[in-house]
Formats: sequence, C-alpha cells, structure tokens
Amino acid sequence: MPRIVVPSPLSDRPFAVAEAHRAGLGVGRLRGSDLEAPHRGVRRLVGLGRDPHGPPLDLMQTARSLHPVMLDDWRFSHVTALGLWGLPVPWRVRDGMEPLHVTSIGGRGPRRPGVVTHRVRSVPDVAVMTDVGAARPEPGRPQLLVEGLPVDDPVTAWVESGSLLTLDDLVRAGDAIVGSWSECGTARERSLDELERAIRSARGRRGVSRVREAFALVRPGVESPKETELRLLLLRAGLPEPEINARTYDDNGRYLGKPDLRYLWCKVAVEYEGDEHRRDPSRFRTDILRRERFADAGWRTVRCTDDDLHGRRADELVARVRRRLA
Repeated sequence: MPRIVVPSPLSDRPFAVAEAHRAGLGVGRLRGSDLEAPHRGVRRLVGLGRDPHGPPLDLMQTARSLHPVMLDDWRFSHVTALGLWGLPVPWRVRDGMEPLHVTSIGGRGPRRPGVVTHRVRSVPDVAVMTDVGAARPEPGRPQLLVEGLPVDDPVTAWVESGSLLTLDDLVRAGDAIVGSWSECGTARERSLDELERAIRSARGRRGVSRVREAFALVRPGVESPKETELRLLLLRAGLPEPEINARTYDDNGRYLGKPDLRYLWCKVAVEYEGDEHRRDPSRFRTDILRRERFADAGWRTVRCTDDDLHGRRADELVARVRRRLA
C-alpha cells in the first residue's frame, strides 16, 4: 500500500505531532521510516534541510526542530540566541552540537534532552525591532524573532552568556554587537551604553564579572572576529592600543583606506588577511593597490594570517610590530 504523503507545509519543516494529527496523519504514519523525532512530540522528514554528503544540522536547523513544541512564553536565550543572531560563537554552538538554551517567562521551561532551561519572572515591555520591522511586544510574550524563532535581545543574551563563554569569546561577541557583523538590524551597531546598562542590571548574576571584564575590552568599529583576536594579542603583549578601521589619508588629503589596526603616530598599519583575500581576485588586486598607496605615503604595513595568532608565530608577530613601533 502506498505511504501517505506528508502534506505541505509539514513536509518543508519540523512539525508538532498534534499538528500532524490535525492534518490527518495517524500514529502509524508518524512512525514511518521516512520520519525522525528530533524532540518528543516533533517530527520531520529524514534529512530535511541537509545535504547527505555535507555537514550535520547547524544551530538554526536544530532550533527549528524544537520550535513546534515551544510555548508562547519560551524563547531561545544565552549562547543559542547569540548564534541565531549571527554573532560569533564557538563552533560547537554554531554547528548545533551544544544544547539549546531556552528561557521561560514565569512558567516552567522545557525538560528535554539537548535543552537547557532557564527561568525569568518577566520581560520588559519595550518597543523593539523584529526580523520583519518595528513592533510593540505583548507583555509576557517573546519580544524578538529571528527567521520566525523567538529569541532574547542580543545584548541580554550576551550578558546571560557570561558563565558559558570564555573572556575572549565574550569580547568577540561584544565587538560584533557594537559593530556591524550581523545581518540582523537588532544585533548590530548597539551602543556601549546599552551594554553597560545591561551589565548593571545583571548585578549578582552568575558570570557577570567576566562579562564586565570583557566589556572593558569591547571596541566599536571591529569588522571581524580575527581583528578582535589580533587586537587582544597586541594589547596583552604590552603594545599600545591601536586605532580600529580608521579612515586614513596621506599628507595631501588623498584617501588611502581603512587598515584593520593602525598606529597613526608612527604610520604603522597591521592587517589581518583571511583566505577570502586570496580567493577573490578583485579583492586580492585591491589589497595590493591599497598597500602600495600606503607605502607611497610613508606607511609600513605588517600583514598576518590566522597562523600568526597562535604559538611561536604569535610571538614573532608581536616582535615584528614592536620593531615597527620602536
């Protein structure tokens, strides 16, 4: 007998068992070999959204698998929210290999394998931005959405993650929140004042002292996680703090570019070059032209890659920059 076809839209996403029953799928059909149960009460087609020869499910897909059984007062929080906002998180979080963090407002949160539950008493009733524009949240309901998933505000999630992330992870995420890394408007170009107020509000919370330490190292204008790593490396070696992505001109007022890090007083620039610099022919040529223009204007440029941020190579990089500053 032919297998009953899972109707659209259930075939395109994870769905709740109760929703399947309303669509006419019985208990037997939900036990079919073409369906899997990522969570109790949830089904999805085997391999949905995955390349059979590619990587496993990522964070977004893992979160979508829990969403059908989430209650109205549940939202993704902590490092899960940071990752969903497109902010830098450890690769195990990004790839969906860590438990999902879910906060419930007032009521009891989910008790499921692969889910860490947190509880808060209330959520502020303030105007916020969702992924579809401005909105006034309803009291006691999730305030923000990322691709339809309820999430904590990114600043709140950053403070919540103090006990879950290392100091450097927190600095990277903080740089991203006050920078322009995320494609989500709510998670970019937030002010340092907002971060500071959130830290004050979280006084006494577990991990907040580490967040406070990270806040002291957060800087606006950083454009990639590797720029953060490079800056922290130089600072911890005792070198002066550089300017970040500052528009730079020669003595005649001609625009030269924005070096990742610069020491204007001695005309030294430090540039991180990822693999995308060499893979993109246009960018590769532009980088060469820009460096020559800086050289013509009397600037010395120190170039580095990911290998230069670790171990002995990092010591060599620091020594190289120090010689240029001498």
